[in-house]
Amino acid sequence: MNILFRTNVEQPYQDVAAGFTRELFEKLSPKNPAITLKRFDGCKQGDEVHIEMTIPILNRTEEWISRIVKAGEITGHDTFTDEWYFIDEGTKLPFFLTYWRHTHRVLRAEGGAGAVIIDDIEYRTPWYLLPIMYLVLSGQFAARQPIYREVFKK
Repeated sequence: MNILFRTNVEQPYQDVAAGFTRELFEKLSPKNPAITLKRFDGCKQGDEVHIEMTIPILNRTEEWISRIVKAGEITGHDTFTDEWYFIDEGTKLPFFLTYWRHTHRVLRAEGGAGAVIIDDIEYRTPWYLLPIMYLVLSGQFAARQPIYREVFKK
């Protein structure tokens, strides 16, 4: 299953890329289920993010570990770079996911004014959870858009 979100922000893409920090990760984290960030290395290849989530309705705590498998910049038609990205893949996932790959892209907006943040999520879940997980994940990533706009306004 795939989910794709595009968010236009006001700041230049280099500033947006530099803003992908632990602080931003914590602002973007959903409130339900409650998440505790245990480790955040950054957004470079080989870095890891470890979170623990509490699912109150099940009275259960789940661990989620993602590793940055690829990161870098892409040069456009000229000699300047116009995209920064990193890809995280789940190495230890909560019971409701069997696969996770999240590509984060920050592109120079057309005309050079501002940037576009793209969240491209590919995931797999047991078939019986598919409709629920699509709704939950779509809602959680839609909730990121106003946060991105607020954090990356001029």
